[in-house]
Amino acid sequence: MTKTLLGRRGEPLQELMNFCVVVPVFLAMGFSLSFGGGVSGYKTFYTLFPKLDTTTTTGHVKSHNSLIQGTSISSLNLGAAMGCLSTMYLGNKLGRRRTVILGAVVALIGTILQCSAFELPQLIVARLILGAGLGQMSSTVPVWQSETSKVHKRGHHVIIDGICIAAGIALSSWLTFGFSKANTESSWNWRLPCMTTGILAIVVMIFTFSFPESPRWLALKGRNEEAREVIALVDDVEPDSEHVEYVLASITSVNELSTETASFSSLFKYGREKMLYRLILASATQMFSQMSGSALITYYSERLFTTIGLSHDLAKILGACDLTFKLICCAIPFFIIEKAGRRRLLMTSAAGMTCCMFAMAICGSQVTDDNLTPAYVAIVFAFIFVAFYPIGFLGVNFLYSQEVITTRYRAPASGVSTAVHWLAAWVVALTTPLGFTSLGWKFYLVWAAVALSIIPSVYFFYPETTGLSVEEIDQVFIDSPNVFATVSLAEQRRREKAANPENVEGGVEQFNDIKKAEERHEQALVDGRT
Repeated sequence: MTKTLLGRRGEPLQELMNFCVVVPVFLAMGFSLSFGGGVSGYKTFYTLFPKLDTTTTTGHVKSHNSLIQGTSISSLNLGAAMGCLSTMYLGNKLGRRRTVILGAVVALIGTILQCSAFELPQLIVARLILGAGLGQMSSTVPVWQSETSKVHKRGHHVIIDGICIAAGIALSSWLTFGFSKANTESSWNWRLPCMTTGILAIVVMIFTFSFPESPRWLALKGRNEEAREVIALVDDVEPDSEHVEYVLASITSVNELSTETASFSSLFKYGREKMLYRLILASATQMFSQMSGSALITYYSERLFTTIGLSHDLAKILGACDLTFKLICCAIPFFIIEKAGRRRLLMTSAAGMTCCMFAMAICGSQVTDDNLTPAYVAIVFAFIFVAFYPIGFLGVNFLYSQEVITTRYRAPASGVSTAVHWLAAWVVALTTPLGFTSLGWKFYLVWAAVALSIIPSVYFFYPETTGLSVEEIDQVFIDSPNVFATVSLAEQRRREKAANPENVEGGVEQFNDIKKAEERHEQALVDGRT
């Protein structure tokens, strides 16, 4: 019998898993993304690593050091991409829980090396290792969540990932500002907050095995009885109930259908299951989340504010406030994700970000030494930007990337798509200093163009997944004659499911009513395949 922490079952079990595993994983991810840039201006940091000094240098030396600083800070993203890619093999080999544990161990090692660094090579290697651990965890946890969540709760559970990333970024911003005020010549003022990721990794290591393995991975490995127990545990029903039979039959049916194309290379082929199309959707979603300008605000918000003449402290405070405002706005998709749907949130977010980036470009073109008013207007748009960004691309991106992939390929595809996320962030972190130097305000137009391209991409190619089980989503892709028909077919399936009076009656007020409705649809799905 599967044992869980405090004997929890059903929704209380999911909430406890979110608190003990999901929250520390994505807090660590957000904290690490912002920490490197936050401490790079510390005197105790750049005197220890003089090649990273862009505070007291000028001219050619400053330009050279900016490149080295960008490379050093962004090495975390490069390591994370490698960690994500490793889950293409490890995810299905080790399972979801053991892969998360491995990532936590690697992240702890990276944290120890970073905290003890006295030479630049050690710092870079440490950030590579830390990134690898974060990549393994960040690409596996959303898979684990989506595979152990009910249809009507899946969005809420995975959206928590984005909220925690934003919380980690805000935490790092305020901590690095606070420790920057320490009157010391010792490096403890950046080494002490650096320990945060290691502490969070230890929390993950302690609690991960207190929660059940993914039932879909267990079924994939032929461990159907264990999968049955986990389904009963997650849904808070008896293992021999009809509901468990229906869900397990649906899972095994999908697994059997995909065995004919089970080779790893099939992930990169179009084929009957259209895996290449689905992988492109998942990867493009993650790329858009970084290349639309969000990473610019995350990494360089302080620098944006200092360039218009604000003091260092005020710029840091404004940057931290901006990122804290992002955290508050993360609550928006949490409450409306299941009502508004994935597509609407993605397009709304993209439209808002596009307008803000164009506005910041216009403001930047009007700034002069004697006229800083447009610069202050640009600050307002920077805050508006972080209000729109989390609506579609700080949680929804992780959710959608898992939903469109079938069980057999979900772990390796998550490795690829999340690697794209980290690589895109690496590109932004590395090129932004050079971009502002070479293009100035025109650099905003690059991000505006990318954000604008999201809208037609989502409208024509991204099927709506709200209200459908992961098996039903899989069937939509299989039944669709081509990529252009997938969106309309998904809408048709959603309408058919909603048209069932027994599914609509009572809405989502009673969990048991939803269970019964899902059982009927899962049974219909199984009957249609046999």
